[in-house]
Amino acid sequence: MNLNDEKNSQIKKKKHNANIILWGPYCALVGVTFLILLKSYAYYQSGSTAMLGTLVDSVVDLAVSLMLFFAVKISLKPADEDHRDGHGKAEAIATLLQGAFMTGAAIFLAFEATRKFLNPVPVQNHDLAIIVALCAVIVSVVIITVQKYSLERVKSLAVEADYHHYKTDIFLNLSVIVALAVGLYGGPFWVDPLLAILIAGYFLFTAFSIIEDSVDMLMDRELPEHVRENIMDIVGSHENVHGVHDLRTRQSGMKMHISFDVELDPHISLQAAHDIVRALDHSILAQYPQAEVLIHMDPVGDTHDPRH
Repeated sequence: MNLNDEKNSQIKKKKHNANIILWGPYCALVGVTFLILLKSYAYYQSGSTAMLGTLVDSVVDLAVSLMLFFAVKISLKPADEDHRDGHGKAEAIATLLQGAFMTGAAIFLAFEATRKFLNPVPVQNHDLAIIVALCAVIVSVVIITVQKYSLERVKSLAVEADYHHYKTDIFLNLSVIVALAVGLYGGPFWVDPLLAILIAGYFLFTAFSIIEDSVDMLMDRELPEHVRENIMDIVGSHENVHGVHDLRTRQSGMKMHISFDVELDPHISLQAAHDIVRALDHSILAQYPQAEVLIHMDPVGDTHDPRH
C-alpha cells in the first residue's frame, strides 16, 4: 500500500466512525423515557410546580430526542442526485424546532408557576420527589457523558445542542431538590413556584442560544475564526504554494465545507499541480476528517475570478 492509499484508508476510517454520534441520541431516548415515568409519579404524589417544571422539560426532551435522532440519521446519509452537498442541514432544521419546543415549554411553565404563586397549593411527599430529582441528576450525568464522548470524535450541531440542554437539566433538578428541601423544613411556600419561574427563564435562555446556532448553520455562517486561521496555516505552510485567497467555510450537519484558491507556479506541469493540491487535501482532512475540500488553482499573481 502506497502513502496515498494509506492516507485515504485512514480518512475513510475516520469518516466511518461518524456513526458513533448516534450513541448520544440512543442514550437520551432510554434515559428520558425512564425519567418521564418517575417524574410523572412524583408530581402526582407531591404537586410540586418545580417538579412539574422538570417533568415538562423531560417530555420536551423525549420529543426533541426522537426528532434529533432521526435528523442525525438523515444527516449521515451520503449525498445523492437530489442533494449534492449531502443531508447535513436536517440537523439545523431539527435543532431549530428544538428551540421552538423549549420556548413553548418555558411559556407553559411560567404560566403554571404564576398560577401556583397566586393560589399556593401545599407540596406533598417531599422525600419521594427529592429521590426522583436525584435520579434525574444521575441519568442526566450519564447522558451528557455519552454525548461528550461522541462529540469529542464527531461534531454534530444536533447532539451538541442536546448536550447543552441536558447539562441544564442537572442544574434544573438540583434547583428542584432545593425547593423541596425548603418546603420539607417548613420554608416559605413561594420558593417552589419562584424556582419554577427561574427554570422557565433558563429554558428561554437555552432555547434562544440553540435557535441562534441553528440559524447560523442554515444561513451558511463562516466557521469560527480560529478554524479558518488553522486552515490558512495548513495551506500556507506548503512550500510550493505561493499564495492563498478566497477561503470560504461553512458547516452542514457533521460535514465541513471548505473551499479556497491557491496560487501556484504557472510553469509546472498539470501533474505537479495536481500532486500539490492532493497533498493539501490530505493535510486538511487529517485534522478535519468530516470536511469536503474544494481547491481552485491560479497562477501566481492572478487572483481575479469572476465567480467570486
